Amino acid sequence: MADILLKRDSTLAATYVPNTFIDEYMTHADGEFVKIYLYLLRCMNHPDTMFSISDIADKFDHTEKDVTRALKYWEKMHLLRLEFNSREELTGICLSDFSLLTPDTLSKQAQTADTVSARQQYTDTSVPVEQHTKQDIEQPPAAGTVLSGHSHDTMHALPQRTEYSLNQLAQFGEDETVQEILFVAERYLGHPLNNTDIQTILYWLDKLKFSQDLIEYLIEQSVAKNHMSIRYMDKIALSWAKSGIRTLSDAKQSAQMHSSAARAVQKAFGISNRTLTGPELEYVEKWSKEMAFSDDMIALACQKTILKIHQISYEYTDSILKSWQSQNARTLNDIKLLDAQYQETKAKKITAGKTAARTAKGTIVNGFSNFSQRTYNYEELERELLSHRR
Repeated sequence: MADILLKRDSTLAATYVPNTFIDEYMTHADGEFVKIYLYLLRCMNHPDTMFSISDIADKFDHTEKDVTRALKYWEKMHLLRLEFNSREELTGICLSDFSLLTPDTLSKQAQTADTVSARQQYTDTSVPVEQHTKQDIEQPPAAGTVLSGHSHDTMHALPQRTEYSLNQLAQFGEDETVQEILFVAERYLGHPLNNTDIQTILYWLDKLKFSQDLIEYLIEQSVAKNHMSIRYMDKIALSWAKSGIRTLSDAKQSAQMHSSAARAVQKAFGISNRTLTGPELEYVEKWSKEMAFSDDMIALACQKTILKIHQISYEYTDSILKSWQSQNARTLNDIKLLDAQYQETKAKKITAGKTAARTAKGTIVNGFSNFSQRTYNYEELERELLSHRR
């Protein structure tokens, strides 16, 4: 295949995007976050551009919460600094000087992502923004269980559902947080919420103790995957609650940890036109977390399921993995040894069966000799025949 030469015909005004951003940051960030950062660069290079959080939200058809979430992310990655006045209202955004972001500083920044000291590495070029309070911008405090590795020691009990009365719904309706969550839900779903929808969302907030960011993240991620049903979202919410997920950071950490296992299952089962459903993800979570199998082992179990029963069956795959777990088979080499032992045992059984079908003299028994041989006293038979004739 021939090399491709990339060139341009015009010299239109352009926005400079540092290579460091493309090489080190863009590939790992959410696509919507990348859009926001690129737009910040564009506004920086064109000072006359009107800029505010609400303007950005309108431009990208986001909520203001989406925009602030992106700003928080890039601040955590140390690509910008948020500035506040004495009333802790957001008044400016300082973009980092990429010339200072050497491989060494990138490594140090990754280790000090939650500290304030790293903010001193930036220039003072800023973009004024509309006033938002620091409380609106900052990440909510972490709560719940932080997941790590493949361990999963505790499954949390789910609180009982209750039907909220009209008075309780009216009280919730006066809460600004509830108002914003319901507004975001209606905007993403594209239709007014019915009573069941509202009751479900309030259960996440009131009983499951989900943060506002987590609920909005649940809705936007479900809609992004073309799952527009609150019932589907509720299954994901219950799964998160059982795992102790209560904040946005918990959910993202869990998703990053198990997305590779889910992709392995999809590839092994040939699922390409949809994402895994809630019950399917529960199986994947069980295999990767509770049973601590690697992605390769899970994929192999899925492949063996298709070869054996010629259809997708999470129950059958689960039985295979349980069998491997009982035999302490944890690697692909372990499975090769088990398969070899099985084939050897199978061959021995076949040989033993053939040997049992041979006589003690070593002659092969034919079909007629499978019956017990009869013995007759011919002299006695002759006497009985003659007696009947008389």
